[in-house]
Amino acid sequence: MSSRLPEFVDPWRLADQRRVFAGAIELNRLPRLCEALMSNRGNAEFELRFEPDQQRRVRVKGSVTATLVLECQRCLGPLHYPVQSNVDLTVIEVLDEIERLPEESDPLLAEEGRIRPMDLVEDELLLSLPQVPRHNPDACGVDVDTLNRATIAAQQEQETPGVSPFAVLAGLKSHEQK
Repeated sequence: MSSRLPEFVDPWRLADQRRVFAGAIELNRLPRLCEALMSNRGNAEFELRFEPDQQRRVRVKGSVTATLVLECQRCLGPLHYPVQSNVDLTVIEVLDEIERLPEESDPLLAEEGRIRPMDLVEDELLLSLPQVPRHNPDACGVDVDTLNRATIAAQQEQETPGVSPFAVLAGLKSHEQK
């Protein structure tokens, strides 16, 4: 078992050796993930096991856990979002192999016969992110009822009949005809 992730690995060689990588990686080393975070402090813990399956395909199994700090889209405050993701990937060399994969496993394309383990950890975290991060309404720093009333009032104000934007166009049209 190794806690240090190499830059690139040959997944077939690692599966033959039944290699396991386990440890932690600082979130600030995951640039794609950092773009989605409010704070990049903290670590992601991982375990990645490389093993052959019954058809001699390479399987990567394991887990990735972290607590990510996202921006709540309701109150714009920090949202501590726990992630516990199970990894089950089958390494493929060409996209045509996807059709023959086990249903419970996702494909992992090995470009030029190698993969980057740090990308596996980052991908799992990215896939675990919610589309719209929000606190529960009762835990949010904003009074949701007040926010809803303010939103409705603003919408009604915009919908209040006033000068039609088309009236300006009609005025321009009649001015051109003169």
